[in-house]
Amino acid sequence: MDEFYLISGALLMSAAIVMAFRTSSGGAVTAYAGAWAMRASGYAPIDSTLLLFWAIAVMIVVCIDMTRRSPVGAPRRARYFIVGGAIVGTVTAGLTFHQAGAILGAATGAILGAAAYRGLSRQADLRRLGRWTVAIGLPAVVTMALVAISLQGILLRASLQ
Repeated sequence: MDEFYLISGALLMSAAIVMAFRTSSGGAVTAYAGAWAMRASGYAPIDSTLLLFWAIAVMIVVCIDMTRRSPVGAPRRARYFIVGGAIVGTVTAGLTFHQAGAILGAATGAILGAAAYRGLSRQADLRRLGRWTVAIGLPAVVTMALVAISLQGILLRASLQ
């Protein structure tokens, strides 16, 4: 049964990364479910109080997404840059500097991805780009941090054996 939870968690984490490029809050919810599956497998020793914190973060992301009057009008390319930057920031800093590095790396990566999009785009207004960065970047940061925390749990367990 442990292997079933491990495989389910890995599939949910993979789906969360894909969903982060498509929807705002769907990736965060899927990543949270994947973190619980990883914890249930026993292969990623994640503390339940840490998962409670992330449950609150996911609820905030979902509530913000539900209260938005209209969908984010960002072009796909901007979304790809912001979410891609969050992934790169998570991989570079998150897997090196534990949980705080995952959060800070994802946030820095999302901001740098938005800056890279602004550099390549001719029509990007700074205020509009800031709204896009927050609307797309916050769910991406939550998603990538949850994925990184689960991966760190697997790496911790593997290094202890």
